[in-house]
Amino acid sequence: MDVTREPGSPTVAVAPETSLQDLYPLLIATSSSNAPPSATPTDDVTDPEVQVVSRESIDNRSTFNRIIDVCLCRPVKSQMGPKAYTDKTLILKLAQIPYDHENGTHWLLLSDYFNNVSRSLMTSSEYSHVTNPSRVGAHWVTVGFQSATPHTDFRGCGVLGLLQMHTFTQRVPANLLRAIVLLATTEPNDFPLAVVSINITSILLTQLKKGALDNFGNEIEGLYPFFSALHASAMCRFCSIYKSQKCTLANTQTIFSEITRQLEKSPLSLIMLLNPTNDELINTLL
Repeated sequence: MDVTREPGSPTVAVAPETSLQDLYPLLIATSSSNAPPSATPTDDVTDPEVQVVSRESIDNRSTFNRIIDVCLCRPVKSQMGPKAYTDKTLILKLAQIPYDHENGTHWLLLSDYFNNVSRSLMTSSEYSHVTNPSRVGAHWVTVGFQSATPHTDFRGCGVLGLLQMHTFTQRVPANLLRAIVLLATTEPNDFPLAVVSINITSILLTQLKKGALDNFGNEIEGLYPFFSALHASAMCRFCSIYKSQKCTLANTQTIFSEITRQLEKSPLSLIMLLNPTNDELINTLL
């Protein structure tokens, strides 16, 4: 979708894979006086903190230590490329940016998430009559938030949590999204889908800070596409376990722990869930 447009504009739908470097200036633009220093409107991807850096500047070990590593045959962690390193920096900064009611892009992502989830269970005739949601109301609970004021749920990982939940609804196939939303909203074992998404974003942030995802970026796409695909895969894994093991809300932390273990062991095995040739999700969710 075009995140530069307000909901209801005639050109809302365009390519969902907007680059993180294009999104970043839109997501940090704010008139809020309580925004953190790193989130000022003057920040952009040319800022010294987030600019594309050289390979040499990423490896901050001394020359002596690098020589010692080679001489002693120590395994040396491969360096991140400049584009991947920039994406990592932007991801971490977005996790510190609070939701801002005055930021049109924040509202656009939030309202579009609501519409994507709501419409997934609708018929085509019902779909055509959907209007954009009001900013406060019980309808936000129906799409997985904890209260009528959804912005309060983003405190854990900032607008990055919003961006990931929105991207998730665009990345997974429509039939799979429908099955996931149906699972999340069917009593008595329903669960708050948006809150689960935010928790998984937090888990991924922990792995990112530890450097566990550093080797999965490249100089064509950077790191963000992998990060968002990993989030979508982890969401699908959560739902697959939740349904196949007939879980309840009391089991959510156990599932999060299992996802964390899989991330630590092999992020690629998790991301393969979204491979079109992988039948696991079809067998468990559809």
